[in-house]
Amino acid sequence: MKTLIIENIDLKKIGELVTVSKQFCDAPDIIALGEGDIPGSFGKAWQSDSAIPANLVSTVSNLIKQENYEVILMSVSTLGSGLAGPLSAALAAPAVTEVTAIHPDMVVDRPLYGGKAIIKHKIESTPTILTIRRKYFEPAQLDGTTASTALEAVKDKVTLVAEKHEQTDGIPLEDANVIVSGGRGIGDPENFNMLQEMANQLNGAVGASRGAVDEGWASPTRQIGQTGKIVAPSVYFAVGISGASQHLAGIANSKCVVAINKDEDANIFNRARFGVVCDYKKIVPILTQAIMEGK
Repeated sequence: MKTLIIENIDLKKIGELVTVSKQFCDAPDIIALGEGDIPGSFGKAWQSDSAIPANLVSTVSNLIKQENYEVILMSVSTLGSGLAGPLSAALAAPAVTEVTAIHPDMVVDRPLYGGKAIIKHKIESTPTILTIRRKYFEPAQLDGTTASTALEAVKDKVTLVAEKHEQTDGIPLEDANVIVSGGRGIGDPENFNMLQEMANQLNGAVGASRGAVDEGWASPTRQIGQTGKIVAPSVYFAVGISGASQHLAGIANSKCVVAINKDEDANIFNRARFGVVCDYKKIVPILTQAIMEGK
């Protein structure tokens, strides 16, 4: 099936979408947004410096019709979430969002109810638009670069007035192999320093539940869950986190969850491979010391 990827120039995001595209075709085409070379080898490539979805709908929908694309792939991101709906309306095409798995016979999975259920959709008409949840597919290796053609310019419907980039120290949550997260059970913003020390020893990152963010103890950029970051580390430490469904949705693809909570009935233990029923102030320093000594 003729497949088009639409994505910002980001090595890992494009790599994940290339992996997904192999379910539909051998060599996808791409619309790459942003400056710089397009990583990987593609059949055809177009490039634009605009990443505002409203300004792309007309040009992209016309290109899809002209090239007869059958599958359009985007990441679940500001771009993908903002472009999928308007493109679906412009093309009168179905859209399936938050896809986490692709099966034979054009069947795709997406989670419901904060990951408590999975619904399967069968693609029976084209073009079909799919937004792919991050970290559920291993990124393909992208060798070389692909020369691009400038995407036909359109008059901006929306103008970017200002853009603020918040700097975060350390490893981004999406890329971390180990994450130590704190919830409302941490009790105080200063106690996140204890989690940071443990994460530093593991070369990991510090995350937070929505409860901790709502309390003002952690930055919104640290929030993990359905309304925050979707992560998939090898090891995820949930410290003082009760295990609300929206948080579990954000860690569904974590390989190993270690829960530390003094409430033995906390829902997080139902997701954890290892659980410690204890005051985290007693066990976290012991774990940190053991990690230091084991290096």
